[in-house]
Amino acid sequence: MGSRKDRIIPIVLEEADSVSEATRTLRSKTVQIPSSSNRETLVAQSQSIKEMKSQEESALDLRESLPSFNVPEKIIIAVDRVQDDNCSEFVTSGKSYSPLVMVKKAVEVFIHNKAILNSSHQFGLMGLNETNVDWIQDFTSSPQDIINSVNAMKECQTEDIFDLSSVFNMINRKIALNVAKSDVDDIPNFVVRLILIYGRSYTIPKLEKSEEIEKLLNCPYFTVDCVMTHEPVSSANNCDTIFRQLQQLDRKGFSYCFAVARNAFDLYVSMAKLLSHPLQRPPQDDAKYYLEKCTEV
Repeated sequence: MGSRKDRIIPIVLEEADSVSEATRTLRSKTVQIPSSSNRETLVAQSQSIKEMKSQEESALDLRESLPSFNVPEKIIIAVDRVQDDNCSEFVTSGKSYSPLVMVKKAVEVFIHNKAILNSSHQFGLMGLNETNVDWIQDFTSSPQDIINSVNAMKECQTEDIFDLSSVFNMINRKIALNVAKSDVDDIPNFVVRLILIYGRSYTIPKLEKSEEIEKLLNCPYFTVDCVMTHEPVSSANNCDTIFRQLQQLDRKGFSYCFAVARNAFDLYVSMAKLLSHPLQRPPQDDAKYYLEKCTEV
């Protein structure tokens, strides 16, 4: 056993419902016990904690100031078309499905259920290609139209680089969201949400910061939710780094971000959690999901 100063304490964050072992691994954090009580190190750590607390308080203040109404959503579903080399498949009910096929099934269920909750919601479709994106389907309130476009998507090969900036540049070209944090008193006509479904386990997405992208990510009526489907986590892939990169897209503490290995149940559960409206749901860390047994009265 090593000395106390070399010990590593793993801190695992778990949700109320069951998640796959790979998902637990991605959601774990590691804390190193300092080898000495160096004053500068402790001061820097203290300052970092204060900054994190300030950001959390700022996000809470902004959330509480937003109207909690089920206003129509413009939901942009960005589906990754890339299939990694020698990727593993989803296996359910004794049958195997490629990652894209399984994502299509989960997205179809999501669209049907979301449209039932509010028929005024609109859906747009974006396809993630080898290195950038295509806008495939303009906003529509017809579930079948968007589902047909999803089902028509074809797989493509992976590349070493993916330009995540192209996603947000495309959104800025398609829709205008000129809402500052100080202009949140009025009920908006709609809110915009990007559901980014990223399916690569080796290609780390790159985001080039720009004033336009930062303005979009900080807009109170724009939310980024992420679902990452991936290979089992190992030292041979970049799953952990990719997931943390996707989490960093959340500038306001509003986003939901899920990591799903080749587990169909986890994928459907994650998509079901995204049915909640971004103006009405709690922060992800506070959300608890469970079923209660129905008792006859």
